[in-house]
Amino acid sequence: MGNPVANSYNQKEVEIKQFVCFKLANEEYAIDIQLIQEVVKIPKITDIPQMPSFCLGVINSRGNIIPVFDLRRKFRLPDREFTSETRILSASIDGTMISLVVDQVLDNVKFDMTQVDPAPSVKMNIDREYIHGLGELEGRMIVILDLLKMHEHMLKEIIDFSVV
Repeated sequence: MGNPVANSYNQKEVEIKQFVCFKLANEEYAIDIQLIQEVVKIPKITDIPQMPSFCLGVINSRGNIIPVFDLRRKFRLPDREFTSETRILSASIDGTMISLVVDQVLDNVKFDMTQVDPAPSVKMNIDREYIHGLGELEGRMIVILDLLKMHEHMLKEIIDFSVV
């Protein structure tokens, strides 16, 4: 019988994470499921003047006023009318609630994070720092987003925008 301690040095530790997978345009994206609080149909969005174009306004969710960010605009994708499949993902980031408009919520997926490839070095519509990596699942290529970094940058853009 082999030495179990010696064998453990030869194996990568598996780190399985679960994500909510959604569509924007013809691309599939995923966000860590632990950040997602709920998925809802598009409610009434109240416009807020003097905000960057990716901030559509705010919604009232269970008495909480939550900003709504349009990921199509943030990722420089063409605008599209909301459809019956358009959803809002409400997420909690360091205790702050935000909501993200997506074209369609697909499913929940699991990735072994040791199998996720880094963001490609080719030019993309999305800033590379927003991408945690690329995962492949049953022939699907899914862009795994780093929502914490995205939120940081969106806040900075909102502050910079309102100062101008």
